[in-house]
Order: sequence, then C-alpha cells, then structure tokens
Amino acid sequence: MDLKNASFEGLSFLERLDLRNNLISNIEPGAFGGLSSLKRLDLANNRIGCLNADIFNGLPSLVRLNLSGNLFSSLPQGTFANLAALKSLEFQTEFLLCDCNLLWMLRWIKAKNITVRETKCSYPKSLLGQPVTAVKPEQLTCESPLELPSFYMTPSHRQVVFEGDSLPFQCMASYIDQDMQVLWYQDGKIVETDESQGIIVQKNMIHNCSLIASALTISNIQAGSTGNWGCRVQSRRGNNTRTVDIVVLESSAQYCPMERVVNNKGDFRWPRTLAGITAYLLCTRYSAGGGIYPGNQQDDIRAWRRCDRGGFWAEDDYSRCQYANDVTRVLYMFNQMPLNVTNAVATAKQLLAYTVEAANFSDKMDVIFVAEMIEKFGRFADKYKELGDVMVDIASNIMLADEHVLLMAQKDARACTRIVQCLQRIATYRLANGAQVYSTYSPNIALEAYVIKSTLFTGMTCTVFQKLAASDRISLADFGRRDPDGNLDKQLSFKCNMSSTFNVVALKNTVVEASIQLPAALFVPIEKRERRAADEFVYKLQLIAFRNGKLFPPTGNATHLADDGKRRSVVTPVILARLDGPNKNPPSVPINITLRRIAHGKDPVAAQWDFDLLNGHGGWKSEGCSIIASDENITTIQCHTLSNYAVLMDLTGAEIYTHPMTPLHPVVYVSSVVLLLCLLMLIISYLYYHSVIRVSLKTWHMLVNLALHIFLTCAVYVGGINQTVNARFCQAIGILLHYCTLATVLWVGVTARNIYKQVTKKAKRCQDPDELPPPPRPMLRFYLIGGGIPIIVCGITAAANIKNYGSQPTAQ
Repeated sequence: MDLKNASFEGLSFLERLDLRNNLISNIEPGAFGGLSSLKRLDLANNRIGCLNADIFNGLPSLVRLNLSGNLFSSLPQGTFANLAALKSLEFQTEFLLCDCNLLWMLRWIKAKNITVRETKCSYPKSLLGQPVTAVKPEQLTCESPLELPSFYMTPSHRQVVFEGDSLPFQCMASYIDQDMQVLWYQDGKIVETDESQGIIVQKNMIHNCSLIASALTISNIQAGSTGNWGCRVQSRRGNNTRTVDIVVLESSAQYCPMERVVNNKGDFRWPRTLAGITAYLLCTRYSAGGGIYPGNQQDDIRAWRRCDRGGFWAEDDYSRCQYANDVTRVLYMFNQMPLNVTNAVATAKQLLAYTVEAANFSDKMDVIFVAEMIEKFGRFADKYKELGDVMVDIASNIMLADEHVLLMAQKDARACTRIVQCLQRIATYRLANGAQVYSTYSPNIALEAYVIKSTLFTGMTCTVFQKLAASDRISLADFGRRDPDGNLDKQLSFKCNMSSTFNVVALKNTVVEASIQLPAALFVPIEKRERRAADEFVYKLQLIAFRNGKLFPPTGNATHLADDGKRRSVVTPVILARLDGPNKNPPSVPINITLRRIAHGKDPVAAQWDFDLLNGHGGWKSEGCSIIASDENITTIQCHTLSNYAVLMDLTGAEIYTHPMTPLHPVVYVSSVVLLLCLLMLIISYLYYHSVIRVSLKTWHMLVNLALHIFLTCAVYVGGINQTVNARFCQAIGILLHYCTLATVLWVGVTARNIYKQVTKKAKRCQDPDELPPPPRPMLRFYLIGGGIPIIVCGITAAANIKNYGSQPTAQ
C-alpha cells in the first residue's frame, strides 16, 4: 500500500492519525501535507523501509511519532529535521542496527531533548536488548565483523538434481551501506553470467531501501555444476556468506531401498534415498517425559540414517527421539532425576512401586535404567539403612523380568552384573557404621552379613528357606511372587548357626532352598608366624541368595565354560559368599553347598560365577567345584573358594518351572470316578433310548451336551491338573480345561433357560386350520453358544500369549 502526495488534503483540523497495521510500504513526499494541526501520528506495524525528511513535510505541530514494527534497519541523517515540535519518538524494529549510522540520532535526541519510548537495539549481538538512549557513542561502530539483520539464501539446503534440470537461487540481505553488493561463487570462484553454460546472474536490486537482492539461475545443469555454491555480501565493513551444496546425478544413480525400522524409539518408514544422502524423519512426540528430552515441543526432533555410496543403509541415530514404550519412558524419567540426600529414599520407593510389574518389561533399556538407578542409590546407602532394603527389593523385582530381556541388558551394558555388585556393597556400607549383623529379605533375594572375629569362628552353617502358608503346602508353583495382600511369608530368608550342623527343627513348615557350610579352617593362618596377628583379625562375611540364575545370564558361546555355549542353564538358586578383611586371599578350604533344583534336566555340573570372564560380562566356570551328592531334588556341591555357586543342567525338552508331581487326595479320585460313571451311564441311556424318552428334541440335545461337558471337565481336571513336567503338554491341558469349564457353564445357562421357558409357557390357543404353524428354529444356535464361544475365547487367549497357560509363575 502506498500513501500518495496530498493523501490527507482538507483535513487540517485533524489532531491524531492512526495508520497502524495497514501494510503501508511506501510514503511519497508531501503525503501528510495539509495536516498542520496533527499532533500524534502512528505508523507502527507497517512495511515501511524508506524514510527521509521530505516524507514529514507539512507536520509543524507533530508532537508524537511511532514508527515501530517496520522494515528499516537504520535512519538516514536528518530524517526528522522538519518536525520542529516533536517531543516523543518510538522506532523499535526487529532489524534495528545500532552502528555508526545512528550517531547523528543520539546527538539529535540529546540536543532536542526528545523522549524515546521502548526502542532497543536488535543488532549487533553485543548491544542486543539495550535501549538506544543508553548506548554510548563509542559503542556505535561500523567495524568488522559484518552483522546483517537479515540475510538469507533460497534454497538453503542441499540440492540433489539430475542432469538437464534447472535450478534458481535468490539471495537477499539488509541494505545498510551504499557500497554493498551481492556476488555469487562456486567452490570459491566468482560466477558471472554465461549463457553458453546456462548461468544467468541478475544484477543487484534495492527493495524498499531496506533489502539488497540478487538472483542466480542455472539451467541445463551438467555434472560440472556439482559443488558448493555461495552468495556473498561485500561491503567496506566486511563480508558475509551463505552456501548450499549441489549434487548433480546421472539417471543411473543408486538408491537405498525403502525400509521400515521398528525399534524402542518407534516405527520409522525410511523412504527410497539416493546414495550418499542422509535421510531424516521426525520423531514421534509423547506427552509423558517430553520435557526431559532435548529440544522443546516446537523443535523438529529428528532421527537420521545415512545411505552410503554403494546404495546400502549405513549409520543411523535415533538418540534424540523419545522411547515408544510407556514403561521405558517413565524409567528414563527416573534415570534423569537428580538425586541427593533428601530425596534418595523417596525416589527409591517410587521406583520400587513401579518395578513390581517388572514381568512386563519388554525392552533391555528398562533393565539398564533400573541398574543405573540402583548404582545411584548405592551412593547414599551408607546414610540410610532403609535405602539398602529398598535396593534389594528393586533387584528382587527385576528378577521377574523375562530372561531374554535380562540377557540383552547384560550384553549391552552389563546391567545384571552391576546390580549384583551393588548388592554386594550394601552390607559393606551397613557394617561400616558399627553394626555387627545386617540382614534384609525379599521375594527373590535374601542378604545376610556378619562381623566375625577369626579367633572366635568355629564354623557356620547358613540355610536359605521360605515359609509355607497353609494354602501353599500342597502346590509350590507360586514361589517368588508377591502376595496381593503384601504377605511377607513368601520371602527368602537366612537362618545361620555358628556350627557345622544344621538344626532342622528350627525350620518347621518351610521349604529349604539352599544351605552353605563354612568350615572353621576358613580363618586359619597360612603360616604359624601369622597366628598372633590373626588374633586381631576382624572380617565381614556376606551371604546373598538369589532364587534363580536370572541375574547371571551367560553372554558368550564359549564351550570351555560350565554352561557349554549356553547348552546348560542354572537349575538351582544361586548363593553368594564373600569375605572382606585383612587377608585378601583366604585359604583354599572345602565349602559344601546344598541346593534345591527347580527343574529336571541332564548332564549336571557344579559351577561358580566369575565376574571377570568374557571381558567383564562374567560367566560360569566349573574349575574348583564338583558334585559330591545328588538325589531327586537336592544336589550338594563342594568348592574351594568363596564365590557365587549354582548347579547347571541341560534342560533340552524340560520345563523350567516344574515341581515334583503331587497326587490329589484319594477322596478326589474316588468321587470323580463315581461322577464319571454316572455321567457315562446318563449319556449312553439318552443315546440308546432316544426314541422312547419323552422330551423335546431341544431338551434332549441340551441334556446330552451338558452331561458330556461335565464329564470332560472332570476327566481333564483329575487326569491333567498335575501334569507339569512337559511344558507343551501342560499348556495343552490348560487350554482344554479352559474350554471344558467355559463350555459347561454356557450349556448350564442354555439348559436353565430352556427349562424356564417350558415351565412358564402358556397354553396354546385354538389354532386356525388355515394358519400355518411357525417354522422350526434351528438347533445350531445352541451349539454356537455352548461350543463356539468357548473356542473363540480360548483361541484369542492362546494367540495373545500362549504363556497364559502352563505352570510358570506368570501363567494364569
């Protein structure tokens, strides 16, 4: 929009003129002529770039002028010379450059005693945000480096084109000096118009006294145009450059294929990408945890993936993206929380509550984040006894996670090893404060520690056990799971006696998981000259029991180790014995460990865990350990050093969570046989005497099917409820029992409904001979209800997770 000469002629009485937000870009000299009484003029938020003294002719009474929000970056000297009555001025713009060209303005403002309102420097950066009137004259310089309020080149990103294409460029910059010019370069060499090469350079153009622009067009691009192209602004103050890369391709260029990548950061569909190019995709933003990831909601957080010169996908980076899984995102938030003395215990309790559902962890990062948090909590364990107990509970919950998840976390970050080593340090912290005994128990981990004087040690037997509630003395399938009501009876516990024998009476109504016998010779000095010094020796004995070997996953395939390239698995609890004290190398003495097996297998071997094997990932080794006794469920091994002990077996075709089959009560079998015989006679009678039994066809079908499904439910339950040795057979029994039970309930409902309808049925009225009887309704609908619905329910349940059936602790 332009303001023409004498635009306001005839308005000499006007005292205030508001022209804000009108997209005014040009004002001709004399446009305000005739406004002799005008006192306030507001030209804010327009597009004015050119200002001079002639524009304000005819405003002798103007007192207040607002020029904020326009495009100019500087004001020519004498711009306000014709405004003799001016007292208030505002000229804030996002391009305002406070340099030597504004020196006249400072002197004029001071000489005329002008009030400058809300006007601050935007450039250079050293003066950003400073009020114009507060800037000292020596700060207004025109020296290097050159800072331009506006400078951009389009396109601004790498351009990939084919031979023969056309590519236009445009370069624009703030016009701050009359000697400014825009030049084009390719790989450092100046580019001029060359029509034979299809290069056209447009001369510099000045737009609205505020911008200088130039254009470059490359038509019929050839391979020689590949390189770095730049737009350079030159002036007496210095130079400033914008560049962009051009890649010219032949028609036979190679590409990386379109590919879908699904990982813990989300679902990424990478497009077909040219060889040598890096592709970018926006990360998915999730609400939970968004504030702790780099960038803010407005940023374009992206993942990238490079296509190499051979047309194959190479390096990639998803690190800036949020985790797709809600659990992983929350654990990441825990991991990023700053910990200190005041919040360590509270944070640990929050993490403990969240890890109760560790059985649902599906990402290795879940375990890694928890391991890192346990390490952080360990820094404060010497200050709070409660913190050590919570750390053990968290580690116990982690043992509920899937074995594959724990294995991957161990491979990537030694997460399991770090958790175990943190647990080993807990007792050291607690006993350092003068305590003589420390113990803490959880469903899957028990920890016990003692301060022992070597001269008073006569041997020790420690037993790991679990109490049995009344309902648990028949089936042991739920060991290691938390009670819904928080019952602590299902925790592992230690019982230690300062002798070489164990008091069985003290463990009434319990299941013994493991025991370890430490001989008195453990503290005998190696040489007699050490005996007197040994009188002063004080040691810290630490025992840790793990319900299973989940925190000791073998990561290698070395056949010389005890697991024989992962062929063998841990089939017993793991018990750790450690001694800290003056003698760093205790004598080699036989230590007997008795372990209850939780699975049946073959080829057993006694083993101890060495944290230093496989580059610090650890592994089971059999050197120094041997099996000295074994029966159906118990194995006794003997080792000669303090370590982590377990028995490994080949479990090929075995069920990991099996227990000795316990027969049902004899009364169950007797009553079941009687019921089955009665039902069998009922079914045979109905089938054989079908024609003489006076019941409707509908009722006959219902009674036969009801009796049949009760028969099947009873037979499957009695014959298969305790068949837990073979995993697949156990799952098949579970699915069949689920079907039979559900079908029986539905047939009971269908039969009851049919009986009710017959009892409440009204007598038939006399039927018109000409009226046709109602068509018979098909029997198929009853079979769809009684048999079809159970099949659908069982099928969906098994398809969703076959592990819902079986004897594992996580099975329903």
